[in-house]
Amino acid sequence: MPTTAPAPLSADDAGALYTALQAGPLAGTPVTTLRIGSTQTTLASGDGPQARLLRSLPIGARATAALCFAHQPPTGAELETAIARVEDAVMPVRGLLVERSTLFTADAGIRQVALAAGLEAQPEMLLTLDAVERTFERLAAWSEGRPASQDDLPQEPAFAATLLILREAMQHLGFADIVVRSDAVV
Repeated sequence: MPTTAPAPLSADDAGALYTALQAGPLAGTPVTTLRIGSTQTTLASGDGPQARLLRSLPIGARATAALCFAHQPPTGAELETAIARVEDAVMPVRGLLVERSTLFTADAGIRQVALAAGLEAQPEMLLTLDAVERTFERLAAWSEGRPASQDDLPQEPAFAATLLILREAMQHLGFADIVVRSDAVV
């Protein structure tokens, strides 16, 4: 099977955020940035003006939802299938990230996860893996039959996929939290 080159990164990808952070007060600081797009997830990592790693992974919110979720909410088996797919995409990147870096994003979907996790809307929020896990547990409970009316969790398939991708990325890349910035403070 021939391999295809990753799609070029867009202006609102992880690389653009990395460059903006390194051009400001975080210059020289170990930083990893994450963006979960519609069809791909991008990561940038380094500690200088140019990222040492700039990678596009073949997992995105809408693509993962379309490929893995036939039901709304997704079934437990569909969540497990999506988890395996995301793990396969994320795991090879772990050893390539700059050590002791802080994870950042300006991704609107991840911001929506932070708000669903109960964080107060601010220009910069710290979303912990524990809060992501608790939010994912709410999704899992919904998939197991809890009525949607008992929870204010967004019901779009892309939200479920973003939450799942974020959870797996944080777990498998070794991040205990992620700094969620608004576009205004990037």
